[in-house]
Amino acid sequence: MVISRRQFVAAAGAAATASVVFGDAQKVFKVGLVGCGGRGTGAIQNIMDAAALLGCKVELTATADFFPDKAKAICKKYGVDEKMAFSGANGYKNVIASGCEIVLLCAPPVFRPRHIAACVAAGKHVFAEKPIATDPRGLRAFLKTVADAKAKNLSILSGTLHRHSNRFLKQIGPVRNGCIGKIMAGRVYRCHGPIWVRPRRPTDTNAGYLCNNWYHFWEMSGDQVTEQAIHEVDLANWFIGRFPVSAFGMGARWRRPAGIGDIYDEIAIDYDYGDELHTTTFGRHMTGCANPFGTRLVGTEGEISVGNKIRRWDGKPVAEDLAAIEGRPDNGLIAEHVDFLSGLLSGKFLNEGEQVAMSTATCIIGTLAAYSGRMVRMKDVLENERSEFYNGWNAAFTPEQFEETEDIPVPPEGVAPVPGKAS
Repeated sequence: MVISRRQFVAAAGAAATASVVFGDAQKVFKVGLVGCGGRGTGAIQNIMDAAALLGCKVELTATADFFPDKAKAICKKYGVDEKMAFSGANGYKNVIASGCEIVLLCAPPVFRPRHIAACVAAGKHVFAEKPIATDPRGLRAFLKTVADAKAKNLSILSGTLHRHSNRFLKQIGPVRNGCIGKIMAGRVYRCHGPIWVRPRRPTDTNAGYLCNNWYHFWEMSGDQVTEQAIHEVDLANWFIGRFPVSAFGMGARWRRPAGIGDIYDEIAIDYDYGDELHTTTFGRHMTGCANPFGTRLVGTEGEISVGNKIRRWDGKPVAEDLAAIEGRPDNGLIAEHVDFLSGLLSGKFLNEGEQVAMSTATCIIGTLAAYSGRMVRMKDVLENERSEFYNGWNAAFTPEQFEETEDIPVPPEGVAPVPGKAS
């Protein structure tokens, strides 16, 4: 659910009146944070800023991170007793038990299905950063939890913030109403230079090394398309109005440091949405190369650079839906939390779990297609237990193992998947 201008103004107005004030006290949302890296640090501030716009407050109850210094740093920043900073793979359990009503899940993606299941079992509303899984096993587990959350009337906000961002909201209505005609093809790009690398430290256990350098292992991150290009892929899914049925792809590891991780440097994917509609997705991490970025869709009557320009073939101007954004904050990272908290205030709970799960699934089938060299269908990872991709392409370790031991097997580094061979 994305709130309209009228709903936003109503919620903001209500925040200054008795609907969000209890007695003489201002409404306070108690929030716990799991994962205190860059995204977690941003998420807690984003939800605080959103609450302020609604006339409410956020109280941070506890933090958890695999590394104690990160959890303590966030507590110190927001004036929370250091004893409420928890570390290790089990720290999230302490956050859930800290008296919070909302949990922000920002740890490495491999842990997302495990963490959200625990939150929903405990009756917590959740912000789940994208992606929500790295392999088919985790994807299916997350979808089960989404159903459980709906049954309990619990909110799930996903990290696909573009669906709450003004520059996209003002275009989705006109496109859905046919301003570029029937969508026939699309191009999705997420290309840029290398991302951070964190070599192993002498003090790192296997679990610590994997958690600190998580991006460079597909088992931990899902690889670049699943972890980063999901934003642009999600835009394609949203504007097209459905998910692909299959994926064909290719990729390679050319220049990534030999001793770091097992992901590709570049991936190219052809997604088949049915009805002769295909999109191409390109992800690349290399210096000295062209870096196209964004989502473009071509229709029978025009084209759109999503979030930028709409152009009709006949030259007629397209009126964007400015009413969809009037009164909303321009920062999508804050706007998504405004929508999330507004739903909690009004009782109209926002549940984006299935949406982000299916966009994660879109990225996973594309990545597996590139890794394997095979055509991968959506039903192969979600339904078809006889498919090699249902169980045969899952990570060699599970999130549960991190809670039992730090002696997690580190996948061979510098050795990328070879198409044509089984995982």
